[in-house]
Amino acid sequence: MNPQHLRALIQWHREYRPEWDSDPERYVAHDLVGWGRSRRLGLLRLGRYKAYVGVQHVDPDRPGWRIVDEPQARFFASLFVDGACITLRTFPTMSATLEMLSTALPASLPEARE
Repeated sequence: MNPQHLRALIQWHREYRPEWDSDPERYVAHDLVGWGRSRRLGLLRLGRYKAYVGVQHVDPDRPGWRIVDEPQARFFASLFVDGACITLRTFPTMSATLEMLSTALPASLPEARE
């Protein structure tokens, strides 16, 4: 499944801004998500598969985030199969996020046919 087809299958939240796909920091600048928080921007349901895509803002001053030196914003994808999370990964752009999901989902899904 290509990322464009995948994008069309996702139920996007009203706060998702496709024009910000290359700049997750804009979600902070516009007060749509705060530092040290995450916000789901979309939900994909395909049979036994479910995925969330969103934006995450890491604040190294908060407990558990000292692995980064400075605050940073990034996109994420979490993929579930039969209710179990099999991966949670972060990406610098929404395009990279959707690319990972498009390769992680089986091409044989009926809903995934192009």
